[in-house]
Amino acid sequence: MAYGTLCFPIHRRVQADPRTAEGCGLFSQPAEWKGMGPSGSSKPPSIAISSCFGYFLFFVWAFLISISVEAMQTALRDGCGTESCSIIYVDHKTGIDDHEVLCRLVRTFNNCLLQNANNCDGYLMYKALRKYADSEGDKYNCNKSDTRVEPISKGPDPVPALCDYPSHDPSFKLCVLFGDPHLKTFNEEFQTCKVKGTWPLLDNDYLTIQVTNNEVEGTLEATAISKLTVIVKGNPECTSKDFQTYLAFTNSLPGTFEDGRVVVGKYNSLELIEVDPGRHVEIHIRYIKTTVVIRQIGRYFTFSINMPEKLISQGIKSDGLDLCVRGCPQSELINYKEVLAKQKFCNILATEPAQADGTLVQPVSRPQIPRSKAEEICKSAKLVGFFFESCVFDLVTTGDQNFASAAVSAVQDAVHLQPSLANNMSNRTSLDTYDRMYGTYDCNNSSCIQSNTLPHHYFFIVLLCVLTRLLCTR
Repeated sequence: MAYGTLCFPIHRRVQADPRTAEGCGLFSQPAEWKGMGPSGSSKPPSIAISSCFGYFLFFVWAFLISISVEAMQTALRDGCGTESCSIIYVDHKTGIDDHEVLCRLVRTFNNCLLQNANNCDGYLMYKALRKYADSEGDKYNCNKSDTRVEPISKGPDPVPALCDYPSHDPSFKLCVLFGDPHLKTFNEEFQTCKVKGTWPLLDNDYLTIQVTNNEVEGTLEATAISKLTVIVKGNPECTSKDFQTYLAFTNSLPGTFEDGRVVVGKYNSLELIEVDPGRHVEIHIRYIKTTVVIRQIGRYFTFSINMPEKLISQGIKSDGLDLCVRGCPQSELINYKEVLAKQKFCNILATEPAQADGTLVQPVSRPQIPRSKAEEICKSAKLVGFFFESCVFDLVTTGDQNFASAAVSAVQDAVHLQPSLANNMSNRTSLDTYDRMYGTYDCNNSSCIQSNTLPHHYFFIVLLCVLTRLLCTR
């Protein structure tokens, strides 16, 4: 047999076919020498596999070597499971002076290492950690016969990326609804609307939120939020496949979802927090980084939602009426600026038709509270801008000072959810601009005609009298 040949003798009772054997490599002929020098000289070292079974063993050997190398690399990278033992020990012993607690921690550390003994045999770092654990026991003079250990919490499981909305997304939008009712949309529009009955606030791939507005007791036209429904749509990976429903209605602000739960999902991805029982709840939908705040003040509610901008329109229907997204329909809008101007002068009921653009001018009824008094109350509540104007509007139309508290809560929630709003909010606390814009009113006239048109009427009357006089003297 040639030099360097790997032989695997095979004994068979049946004589093998020489051709088959040769094809399989059982009978390997020495290769012709083509090197330098005579054929009888020394041959270069080589490895020759002369059987099928030899090839099989070679590949098995190569495979086992590759597995061993990979296992070694894993051990070097992961510390064969001992790295977590040392991290937990170092973290928990920091700041502890109690001798008994320290010794229990050392024993816990040592037990953690022993549990990995089978995986770490021959691993140098493992042996070093075992010696370190023994030296720590000697350092604290621990009783080796004591077997007590320190229970250590491993903490919650890490939240997978699918259920952890990226914190670096800076673009959030806020929608607020409160009072009679006043709306701040996701698009930074500020409106006062009628919207009596049930209306959708938001309906997308993640949430369905509906609001019901009913007439305020003791008034003719004022409406306010009497019911809110929040439906968080199913998410099997983060919460559950089932929808979660929260329902609030007059004199009922529950502290749980309808199924009695307050936390849904392995990672607390959906949680209802009762901040002030019966008065203030928050719904945190963490996998979409969305917060819903609902308060009950008096008989009515305030509502706020803060949501990532790029998620708001996902699944929105093109023909939907989502108030937070599209605002109130034109036919439901109230020109609150003109109403406030009229309330300065008018104390009688005076109904006017819709304006040319379709915007309603709410009937100017006798103020429940004089506008000047309402302004004083709202200023003392430190309200400014749209929230100040909404407060005055609600007080003169309802006389219920709970609406002033509702405006305060609405602005507090808005600033809490979006702190930048405090810097961008108008500091306006005067209605003089609206008074000048819409003129003064003669409220002795049932149609509440602007009094700045009366001089023109007098002019035409005088002119008519002069013309009549001239014609009659001819």
